[in-house]
Amino acid sequence: MEYNITRKERDCIVALYENSGFPLRLFNIADILKIKAPTAYELVKRLESKNIINKTNGIISLTTYGISIYDEIIMAHRTLELILTKSGVNSDTACEQIERIDYLMDDVSVQKLFKSLGQPQTCPHGKPIKVN
Repeated sequence: MEYNITRKERDCIVALYENSGFPLRLFNIADILKIKAPTAYELVKRLESKNIINKTNGIISLTTYGISIYDEIIMAHRTLELILTKSGVNSDTACEQIERIDYLMDDVSVQKLFKSLGQPQTCPHGKPIKVN
């Protein structure tokens, strides 16, 4: 899948998915991302125009398309994290570094990297690696 998102949009997508246990509103997103409300408003507006999120009665959630983007980001993140840790990088450092680029990776390349690693089940933090 090809999509064009910014780092802040990536962070918002991840935050929405990982905090989906309760209804999120604009102020929650601003708080989670540690940004001001007007910045969160613009971010949500952009994601809504890209059909990545829905905003209904003030509640913000990912669309099906948004969830598929999340899945690809996390697959890339955990696969790249494995590569760095296998190279001797501390897992927490690897995680921080990979957050800077995981949303830029194309799915075909990530799948090839994943297969070259032997299709591992979990990342260095023990979280499952989903296969798209």
